[in-house]
Formats: sequence, C-alpha cells, structure tokens
Amino acid sequence: MTIEIEDNHIKEAEQIFINGNTFDEKERVPFIKNLETCDLLAVPGSGKTTALIVKLYCLSKQLPYKDGSGILVLAHTNATVDEIEKELKKHCPNLFEYPNFIGTIQSFVNKFLANPANLIKYDSYIVKNDDDIYKKEVANFYYNNLEWKQTGETMQKLKNLLYGKANHNRGNISTKEKNQNTIDFIYYLNFDFINRKILYGGKNTTLYKYEGAAKEHYLEITNWKENLFRNGILSYKDSFSLAKWYLHNFPKVKEQLQHRFKYVFIDEMQDLEEYQIDIIDNVFFDKNSKTIIQRIGDPNQSIYNRVKDECDWKPRNIKYLNGSIRLSAKNAELINCFTYRNEEDKFQVIGERKLLKDEKEILPHLVLFTSETKGQLKSKFEEIIKNHNLHKIEERNKGFRIIGWTGERANEGDGNLCLHTIFGYNKLDKTKKEDFDTLSKYIQLFNKEKQTLEAVRKSILNALIAVLRFEDKKIIKKIRGREVERFYTKSDLIEFIKNYNYEGDYLITYEIFKDKLYNWSFNLVTSKNHKPIFDSIKNFIENQFKDWFDLKLNPKTQLFILEFKEENRIVKKIINEDQLDIEIATVHSVKGQTHCATMYVETAYKTPIYETLKLKEPSKNSTIKKREAKTIPLFKQTHSCETPSGIEALKMMYVGFSRPTHLLCFAVLGENVKDDLEKFKNAGWKIVDDLVTIYSKSQNVKE
Repeated sequence: MTIEIEDNHIKEAEQIFINGNTFDEKERVPFIKNLETCDLLAVPGSGKTTALIVKLYCLSKQLPYKDGSGILVLAHTNATVDEIEKELKKHCPNLFEYPNFIGTIQSFVNKFLANPANLIKYDSYIVKNDDDIYKKEVANFYYNNLEWKQTGETMQKLKNLLYGKANHNRGNISTKEKNQNTIDFIYYLNFDFINRKILYGGKNTTLYKYEGAAKEHYLEITNWKENLFRNGILSYKDSFSLAKWYLHNFPKVKEQLQHRFKYVFIDEMQDLEEYQIDIIDNVFFDKNSKTIIQRIGDPNQSIYNRVKDECDWKPRNIKYLNGSIRLSAKNAELINCFTYRNEEDKFQVIGERKLLKDEKEILPHLVLFTSETKGQLKSKFEEIIKNHNLHKIEERNKGFRIIGWTGERANEGDGNLCLHTIFGYNKLDKTKKEDFDTLSKYIQLFNKEKQTLEAVRKSILNALIAVLRFEDKKIIKKIRGREVERFYTKSDLIEFIKNYNYEGDYLITYEIFKDKLYNWSFNLVTSKNHKPIFDSIKNFIENQFKDWFDLKLNPKTQLFILEFKEENRIVKKIINEDQLDIEIATVHSVKGQTHCATMYVETAYKTPIYETLKLKEPSKNSTIKKREAKTIPLFKQTHSCETPSGIEALKMMYVGFSRPTHLLCFAVLGENVKDDLEKFKNAGWKIVDDLVTIYSKSQNVKE
C-alpha cells in the first residue's frame, strides 16, 4: 500500500497552520512529502514541529489505512506532545484514536512494553513511575534494609561493599557525603534482567551477577528491586530495562507493533539517551521491518540531562532544514558560529525572518554590568526594548525573557552570580510532578496549567495515597487468578470509600467525600491563602481518613502532614507600570520557545567561571601557539572549544541566543570582556556600557 502526500492537503494545511502563507519548495515541502526512513536536522526556529504537524495532518486525511495500520508520534517532553495535540486534535481527531498513538517515549514504552512486562513478571501494573519516589525507596533500602558488618565478623556485608565502591578514591569527605554517594550509586545501578546482571557506571561494568561468587549479593539487591516491581514502583529507566526483557522473551510483540504502526515520527531526538534510542530501534528498525521512521532534532541543542560532547543520537540518511523563520540574518550569522557539530558543512543556521516595511534589523546588544549594578539589568533591558519600540509591535505577544544557565546555586555566598542572586529568581516547578514529600507541597505545586479542577483534585488524591504508603496499607487484588497485596491506587481509594459504611454519630458517605474533595479543589484554585485548606485536609486525615483505614499515623505520616510551609515561588510575569511583561527563566525551561526579545545573562554554573571565560578555556595539552590561535564564536569566528565546560557553554548559548525574533541582548560582567570590546564591535555587537560607567563614576566620587 503506497501513500503519498497530496498537494491539496498541503494547501489546506497552509491555511490552517501558517495563516495562508506558503511553504518553501526548497526545504519544507520536500520534507513534508518525504515518506521514507530518514532523519531531519533542523536549525532553531526552522518550524520543524510545524512541518511535522502539517505532515501528520496530510497523512490523517487518508486514515484509516486499508491494512489497519496507524501512525505513532513520539516526543521527549509532554510540552511537545501537548503542542501537537493542541494544533491537531480539532482538525483531525481520528489521529488520536486507535490504531494511532501520540505521546512521550516514556508513555509509549510503559503502555506497550513495560506495563505488560511487569504484569507478566511481577503480577502488577505500573502504579508509580517516578524517579523521586524511587530515590526515596533507595534511601530506605540503604538505611533500613542493609546491615553493616558486625564486630568479630570476617566477611564484609553488602552495605560495606556498596559503601566502599561508591566512595572509592573520593578523598577526604564527611560520612554524610559518603552515605549520599552510596545512595546515588545504588540509584544509578542498571539491571540486566536478560543476563541476570547488575551493572554500574557509564560503561555498564558488571557489579554482581547471578552466576558468580557474589550471587548472594546479587540476590539481596534484586529481591529488594523486584519487591518494588511487585508493588508497581519503577524508576523511569526501569521501564526500559523491563521493555528490553519483554522484547527478548516475546519477540512477536515487535511484529505486532510494526504491523500496527506504519509510520513512526520522533521529535526532540537530541534529548534522547542511548537506552531510549535503542528500544525504539529494537522494535521498528530491523531488516524485516516495513515501518517508516523519521527522527527530528538538532544535536547542537542536546542540553536536557547533561551536556555531552556528542549526543547519543547518531543521524542516518540526513535531510536538512537550515532556514530559520525565527531568526534575523545578523542573529543567525552569530548563532551559526555556536554550532558544535556541523554535519559535512551542510548544517547552516540561515536567518529567513522577513523584515517588515521600514523595519531595521537590530544588532545584538552586549550589555556590560558589575556585581554592584546587576540589580539594574532588568530596567536596562526594558529600556532597550522600548528604544526599539518592540513593546508596540504585534510580535510582543511572543514575550520578553531574561534567561540564564544557572537559576540557583548551592553556594551562593561565594559572590558568584546566578539568576537568584541577580533577580531573586526561585525555581518554579515546571516538571508537572505528581509526588512530593509533604502535604503542604501537594496542595501548592500541582499543575496550574490545566484550566479545570482535574490537576488539583488528582494532587489531593495522590497525597492521600502517599499517607497510605507511609502507613504500609495495602489492598488485596486478584490478578490472574491469584490474590496479591498491592499499594492503593487513586481508583482503589475511591472504590474503598464508595463501599465504606461508617456508623457512628453521623454517616460519612462517598457523596460527602466528593463534596469535600470538590471544595478543597475549588478553594485551592481560586484562593491565594492555602493554609486553611491545608488545615482542613490535615484534620480530615487525622480523623475520618484515619478511622476508615485504621491508621496509626506513624512518624513518617506525622512528618508528612506536620506543618504548612508557603512555597517560595516566583511570579512568572513581572509587570511594571507600562505593562511590559518580562519573565525570568533558565535556558533549559525556554528551550523550544520563541521570544520577541531575549536577554541572556552570564552566570556561574557549579564552578565559578562564566560563559565568556569558558569559551576561551584552553585544553590541558594546548601549546602557546594553539592558545593564541583560539577562535571565539562571540566574535563571529568558528569556535575552537575543546574543554567539557567550553562545549557546555557553547551548547547552552546556542540554545539561549536562538530564542528571539528581534532583539538579542547578552549581559556580561564588564571585567570578563574589558580587553575584547573592539573584537565585539568588529563582530557587529552594539556595546551598552552604562551600568559599568555609572558604577565607575560613583567610585570616583567616593574617592
């Protein structure tokens, strides 16, 4: 069955998704029509997700396919999945029905592989797939399950061995740090369920295996691990380990998935790790597969978990989108110098944003400041925005952002700058977490992007589930003909309350609980004062909830509900009297966004070295001649970064600098660039040195 993208469907899509404009025939139309296995390397602002959306729209017009197959669309983040759904669902709802699937890599692996694997292997569906919960389980295992070697015993116990392995060559550090290192070591262990091995480190070195002298230690760890699986508790990576086992033992699953999904599209490929890429290739990319796979991304933007010299994605059969609709020519010329890897010189950032009549392209601005004048950076950014009348143009709705690599630092007393020390930034919870360590956080940090009461209701129920977990309360379930104990899920909790008869002075019914839940949810969404709602939920837990489930309210539970603490959250919009909205955010949080104007502020990340200095760092083996010949992308030179921190800075600035359509400002400490100002000017930067000059004058007056 041959399918082709039809021109009339592309025309329809142009009307819907790009306001009746037309896609260029050089890059975008060829990609939209391309239905062969390939990888698309797309520069920032090239409209890659829009091009993918249009391709999906066109393909949906021919659904259902005669062979019963469908389309699989995967992304790394929920944000991208939400964007695709928001744009497409109203125009082609059939794309969101069986046999199609649109979701994250994690949700796909859980639904089709890890969940059935866990049920077959451990008689439980996945209840909690969360790294934070898993890390707490690791800490509990280390502190409460493992024992030290006792005086007089000759053989070291597992706890001693893990402690020694985790702190080998660690130097003079405290016992507290050594314990934390051991917890981290256990947390990052990989489990090979096929070959029955426990692996550690980046090279997956074998720590223990079933067939070996350390079988006892292998069993001690895996018994703990498998007990978590029986209760449906998995880390994100556990899903992939189980999926690998499932595919190995049930190879026909691959054939079924290949038949179901004729087309597979994966966005944000640069953020995927090797084990995620491998599982998708394992399912869909083999010599017998007829599935078409197209992977989309930009290796230069691989900053998600940790910045690597090379991202794990190795592109094949490469196509390109080099034209950036977002970037102006001058900004694109600068950003192109920050590309870390340029595939055979075919990957070029080319600015294609068309200037309006009488519009002049704005030069990138280098804003100098000092530690003493850092507090004036926001007002200076506002001033530059207004000088160019950007606050009056239609594109202002794309927003104005001040961004930095480092939001908060552990050691902020050392004088090195981050967004918190400059602007008072506090990390906003953007991860849409479902589980927290206190009731106070559950009622404040729910996902506020949802326009209904669903998110807060879900968060309250999760808090009640957490209490049952602390109390070790389980439910008897019948799975495949056998009765097994499992922790409560939200649906189990609701079902228990529906069937519960409380006889006393009054009758508590499910309807009354529903009213409580609705009132709590409504008040949390509409009220800024969360303390009374916290007190009401806490009172409910200590009384009715305690009686229903016969709880003891052990120390863990008491600590969980102990006190209300106002979460220190930054208000996203900082509004001045002229209604100029500016958001303070990290580079990671704005990845994928488009702004009207962006100010990138250099900060110190971990080590007290700023981006301008990291780009200049010589490698350890550099000769004097090589150091003198070092080229800096800020001066519109092809970079020569070699050190890990230099490459980190390069990629971070590539992402941050490529956000704005009109104005890019780079705010730097004057002392870091004082010897390079002529080079900046020659490279086309406009120097703004008011904040340094003001400080210098004030110092002279004092003297």
